[in-house]
Amino acid sequence: MAVAAEARSFIKGPLRSGEPILFSEGAMLLISGMGPKRAAKACRALLDEGAAALLSWGSAGGLAPDLSPGSLILPKTVVAPDQSVYQVDLKWHQVLCRLLNEQIPVCVGPLVESSFVVRSPGDKTALFHQTGAIGVDMESAAVASVAHERDAPFIAVRAVADPVGTAIPLSTMAAVDAFGRMDYFRLMQELAKRPAEIFGLVRMGRDYRAALRTLERVARLAEKNLSLFAK
Repeated sequence: MAVAAEARSFIKGPLRSGEPILFSEGAMLLISGMGPKRAAKACRALLDEGAAALLSWGSAGGLAPDLSPGSLILPKTVVAPDQSVYQVDLKWHQVLCRLLNEQIPVCVGPLVESSFVVRSPGDKTALFHQTGAIGVDMESAAVASVAHERDAPFIAVRAVADPVGTAIPLSTMAAVDAFGRMDYFRLMQELAKRPAEIFGLVRMGRDYRAALRTLERVARLAEKNLSLFAK
């Protein structure tokens, strides 16, 4: 997972970016930071530590018009920026869909990775028409690529934080680092330049919390038996 807020679905104690956290069930968690290079580096570290499968977990941007904040995406395929297509582990995917479907609507359309933040409704709509993907993130194809090269099972679990009609404020992008940490002084400086973005910032915070609630529900429904994901 890219940022600490997403890791809170599983653990409430202290978290350190870049250091694997071992669960009693044998699963490991590592906060990679945003972007494909960081995700790939984190995945190789987890596999070197003995991980047998890779789970890309976190938030995503919505591309399909019928997705709302908190919508759950469990893609069957992940599309890389170079148009390479990776298939998730189908048995693993079926187990998770069967577990969740009665409690949470599951969207299984493709997820596309972008090397940059897709922030505007126009860019999201264009990406939807170009790729057919229903959601976008910045890590899942990198995770899939490492899984492919190491012959490890892979799956992605993503909750929509910013639907297709929502623009991510420039102020937020300038004030948040690669690990999701907010520099509030920088944020105030940016908002002073673009005060109208305060409304978008409030909406973004609300929508992101909806995504985190979905991730928490998924983690709770799976209980602490994280080995379930690799069965």
